[in-house]
Amino acid sequence: MSLPTIPPALSVVMPTYQDPQCLALTLRALTRQTLPPERFEVIVVRDGGSSDRYAEALAEGAGLRLRVVELPRRKGRSVARNEGARHATAPLLVFLDADSWAVPDLLERHLTWHSTPGNAAVLIGRRDEIGLADLPAVLSGESDTIARSFPHGGDLRFATGLPDDGGDWLRAGWVIAYTHNISLSTSLFAKVGGYREAFGLSYGVEDVELFYRVDQSLPDGVNFGYDDEARVVHLPHHKNITRNWMEMKANFQQAARLYPCLEWEFLTAVMGYEAVRRILYYRSLVDECVERSACAIGPAAARLAGKLRGPRALWIGTGRAEARLPATALTFDYSAPIGPTNFHLLGVAPPMPAGSLDAVVSVDFWRYLLWPELCQFISASVQLAGEVHLVATADATPGMCAADPQTLDYLRQAQAAEYAAELRAVEGLGDVLTLRARQPVTGAARRVPGQVTTRARPTAMAPGRPPTG
Repeated sequence: MSLPTIPPALSVVMPTYQDPQCLALTLRALTRQTLPPERFEVIVVRDGGSSDRYAEALAEGAGLRLRVVELPRRKGRSVARNEGARHATAPLLVFLDADSWAVPDLLERHLTWHSTPGNAAVLIGRRDEIGLADLPAVLSGESDTIARSFPHGGDLRFATGLPDDGGDWLRAGWVIAYTHNISLSTSLFAKVGGYREAFGLSYGVEDVELFYRVDQSLPDGVNFGYDDEARVVHLPHHKNITRNWMEMKANFQQAARLYPCLEWEFLTAVMGYEAVRRILYYRSLVDECVERSACAIGPAAARLAGKLRGPRALWIGTGRAEARLPATALTFDYSAPIGPTNFHLLGVAPPMPAGSLDAVVSVDFWRYLLWPELCQFISASVQLAGEVHLVATADATPGMCAADPQTLDYLRQAQAAEYAAELRAVEGLGDVLTLRARQPVTGAARRVPGQVTTRARPTAMAPGRPPTG
């Protein structure tokens, strides 16, 4: 029986590579949707590889508006998804993976969300991990019996398998906006230029990077929604976990060079829900610092600049415009726009080579850092410059730690096991704790990361083209 020729309301885009056994089950699940089949289309993009068993798998989609796009050779998930989106005819895109087995009302929930005025522009759905224990339920189509918690279920993005903070995490929802179950308008996808194809065949991050650009292209606020009942099940399949992690780490580092801001700096070291927590926490402290005009660089520059090892210094705080810094100076000034010599980073994983600076000076901002981040910051700074100067003025905001003499002396003792540590008072400024490497840091040519515009808003780009800058 042929389907009516009315335009579809949504397009499901699904790449596949060497996983026909997963694709067969997922297509079978899509034939059982509560949304009538004439309301949606399914675009399967076969990303090269062997065609063995695909004819049988595609036959499971009988009765769907199913189109198959064949790429002559493997080009990676970004290319495959972009190609699928180019073939889409509906105003709404739902991205699934071939191993995303859908519960019966999945597509209806995505469509309802985007049909409701006032809802966020992007809907993130749930994905439960399963093992062999729940595979019989999937094979028989019994979604109600599939576990939703550890050890045989649960969404791995969340520590307990469920989000637990009332939705606050959605303010940085792009961090865990994975493309195994997510939807947005076709026009918004086109506006930001699709997936970044420069990631090539390597695993991961292409979806996080896309939805970062989506978030940056929209007004400030909550641009992501989450529906815990819009659910897919992650089908078991072979994966090389060690290789995937290595490739994903390299991709996070690549993205951090494109976007020199604290969000991507954290994602080079922390992933998932914990990264969201850290990002929201430090964003609130940056806002506090800027609103109160705290962490002023100027007084420290006036009293310390001539006493550093050299002119290539990194100054962390606010007020670079009033500080009269030399042209060779870099800043992490959160009150100034991102530019060629100013970044919105914390300094825990700066994208600069070891030995490329003469000194790092943090004016009070180090007092915002939690202990793990403070240790990372000190270690990274000493690698960059051989020495870091932690300035503690009489200034204080609610988010800062104490800077009394006893606390500073304890910090000196705690760091003395690793670094040469000196605590001194500087008239007209406050106390300065200087930590120096015990061994010389290998020098490197000075280099800074590529730039993006203020608020790290990348310009729209055509699919397959890297961001400008």
